[in-house]
Amino acid sequence: MPGESSTSRDDVPRAIVVTLVVATFCLAIGLTTLSTSARAGTVAGHAAPTPTPTLPRTSATTSTPAPTATGSPSAHPTKTPAPFGRYHPANPFSEPVGGAALGRSGVVVDPNAPKPPPDVDVRSYLVADLDTGEVLAAKNAHQRLYPASTLKTLTAITLIPRLDKRALYTAVREDADQIGSRVGIEAGHVYTIEQLFYGLFLSSGNDAAQALANASGGTEVAVRLMNEEAARLGAFDTHAVNTSGLDEPGQLSSAYDLALFARAGMANPDFRRYATTPRYDFPGRNGKTYQIQNGNDLLSEYPGAIGVKNGYTTKARNTLIGAAERNGRRLLVVVMKTDAPSWKKVAKLLDWGFEVGAEVEPVGTLVTPEDVERARQALVAARLATAGPTTHQVASPSAAGVTSIGTPTAVVTAPIASRQVAMLPTLVQRVPLWLWVPGVVFVVLASLRVYTYVRARRRAVASPPA
Repeated sequence: MPGESSTSRDDVPRAIVVTLVVATFCLAIGLTTLSTSARAGTVAGHAAPTPTPTLPRTSATTSTPAPTATGSPSAHPTKTPAPFGRYHPANPFSEPVGGAALGRSGVVVDPNAPKPPPDVDVRSYLVADLDTGEVLAAKNAHQRLYPASTLKTLTAITLIPRLDKRALYTAVREDADQIGSRVGIEAGHVYTIEQLFYGLFLSSGNDAAQALANASGGTEVAVRLMNEEAARLGAFDTHAVNTSGLDEPGQLSSAYDLALFARAGMANPDFRRYATTPRYDFPGRNGKTYQIQNGNDLLSEYPGAIGVKNGYTTKARNTLIGAAERNGRRLLVVVMKTDAPSWKKVAKLLDWGFEVGAEVEPVGTLVTPEDVERARQALVAARLATAGPTTHQVASPSAAGVTSIGTPTAVVTAPIASRQVAMLPTLVQRVPLWLWVPGVVFVVLASLRVYTYVRARRRAVASPPA
């Protein structure tokens, strides 16, 4: 019948409209799901691999107990939160660096030692053998504190290998305008890099520290290099913000890390010379010189002292890294946050270390870059083992008749079959969002157009011309 035929014909465009609307809805849901999966780092149920943290520069390593630092980031709020200790992104250790005992609060020493270390009024200290790296005693070794000018040891070990000591540097106003201790640098005056290092060590010149930063490419470059060097050495409690050690939010270190810097520095002949020189003729105006003296009182007050650096700021209080030699043995002592004179506290700890000698068992060790690298490699291997990748060895270039120049054999890694990413979702995900949006809009508009057409046809059928 005519009415039935009209109704049947109307059902067809109605079905088309419904289909298009449903398809659009499903497409939107699918896009939302894909977008969410992409942001979450997963596709079709395949978990994205855990990103590997930035790691220190390579060099061989000895596996030592993984370290954890004492304290928490919230204890020292900063403008830019600084990673530290166990939570430093480059730290491959699972325990406190240098040994688990060094992560404890308070004094840590061999319980069977002939005598305990002296009770010195300092927030943190560390006593170590400069040659073997064995830690004989410590107090809050990994507590992060303001380092003051002892941070200049990190400045030195970072920049000494990178700057030619004979090179000339013309000082700028920024150098001369530094606050705090200064050696007397004047803008426009020409200095050798070596003279700047003498000013850095003897006068603890913040102007010399800034000049060295500018000579190396600017403060930002120098600080980045310092933080990289700290990570390479295993000093994960340290975050440098400037080259002078002046108090700034986030600029922190620890007794353990300062010991690492001093030990690395004392292995460098230029560093040793700067750190042990008692006085030096520094260039002044009109070609004249004036004498500067080493501010490390330990050098003049303690027999056998061989360095290394003192410091003071209002927040750090007195800090000092001291080293001495006696009967063929060299010891290193770091004290942080104490009242003056700090050298007397270092002297007491040195006396104790020389007295107990080899009779005390070490409570930890000063790690080396080799230790850090070995721990890093072990961490990477452990993560790969946990991920359980399937590897396929590719034939070596030589086997294929190809000459290889220092290129390692390629290894292709794929997900396990049970977790293989589905091909279709992967291809769909690769289509950019800016192409999907016009498509969705087109489908919606087409659906509306069909719907409008169907309604018009219905009206025409329902109201035939008179």
